[in-house]
Amino acid sequence: MAKNGDIVVGLDIGTTKICTLIAEVSPDTPGRVDILGVGLAPSTGLRRGVVVDIDQTVRAILESVDRAQRMAGADVHSVIVGITGEHIASLNSRGVIAITHPDREVTQEDVDRVLDNSRVIVLPPDRDIVHAIPRGFALDGQNGIRSPVGMSGTRLEVETHIVTGATSFLRNVATCVERANLQVEDTVLEPIATGESVLMHAERDLGVVLVDIGGGTSDLAIFRGGDICYSAVIPVGGNYVSRDISAGLRTTQEEAERIKLAHGLATVRSAPADAVFTFTHLGASEPTVAPLTHLADIIEPRVTELFQLVKQEVNRSNYGTHLPAGLVISGGGAMLTGLVGLASEIVEMPVRIGFPSGVGGLSESVSAPSFATAVGLVQWGARAHAGLLTRRETSGGLFGAVTAWMRRVFREVLGQ
Repeated sequence: MAKNGDIVVGLDIGTTKICTLIAEVSPDTPGRVDILGVGLAPSTGLRRGVVVDIDQTVRAILESVDRAQRMAGADVHSVIVGITGEHIASLNSRGVIAITHPDREVTQEDVDRVLDNSRVIVLPPDRDIVHAIPRGFALDGQNGIRSPVGMSGTRLEVETHIVTGATSFLRNVATCVERANLQVEDTVLEPIATGESVLMHAERDLGVVLVDIGGGTSDLAIFRGGDICYSAVIPVGGNYVSRDISAGLRTTQEEAERIKLAHGLATVRSAPADAVFTFTHLGASEPTVAPLTHLADIIEPRVTELFQLVKQEVNRSNYGTHLPAGLVISGGGAMLTGLVGLASEIVEMPVRIGFPSGVGGLSESVSAPSFATAVGLVQWGARAHAGLLTRRETSGGLFGAVTAWMRRVFREVLGQ
């Protein structure tokens, strides 16, 4: 994966910030990493997870990587990139093959064949497969098999969770990374990466919903039996709260963001009756004092909308009654006071905030939920480095998307 010796590098290209994490793979604990460097840069070239200004995005990537390199004292050449956006879609597919060997023993070649078979789906010409993740195998009707190699049977089946993305949007992200003189070693759907850092194994096995609240969008993923089985992108994120504050208080976007981070409340009942906050109106020279309940009045409807959409998505997945571990919230928008209580009331299940865990080194620098995706990206790379992701398959990363697009262009040009 994205490694320079024993180094893995995660690049989280978000709507509000771009985060680069440089980590060293632990030689003693497979899959564990020590954080060496963290680089943050404001992101102004994306909207809802989609690149809208390549030059600004490239500059932000360069700034973020440079800061991480200076902290880590290491050069970065290749990265694991997190992807999201409203163009992301998913489905579950099933592959079936016959075991033709005389002894009927399943080989790795059979496993590869059935996985390839599950990836044969009808896709529009403008979409590519980002992930094809096997969720479980069945042999002669016996379900729940995780590794069928060496077992005997005549019919091998696999259920695969397939994530697809718009080729043009994936290509734009790849272009930005490559113009920053970096190689894309792998791409990971952001909620899958976030799940690596904030979910407990028991939660993933029992059944859990993960919601990662980003700036432009919120990523939703459902895990059961240890693997992802449903994913979606909700077009509401933390920036919507900031815009509501900006409009409601007649202040700048920057001031609204400051107010949200310093005083943000998810519910009116979370605000003490006599509490106040200070802000500056547009064009005003003197600050204004307002009751904190007024700020909560502005924020609560947007947060309520977000979790109503989460509930609708969970119901649409048909997994709503199979999620005893409840809901885990992470991302930059997860720290609003009163968020857990409001979310629990709306989705009608237990809720907790997910903090990144399982890393060493400069772990305190990445302990906030806003770093969950970036931490998950380096953990994904470390586990792949240790050979612990053998049951997962990717499309070859963004290079795969770019290459597929180029092949199509050449075929059109040559008339083949």
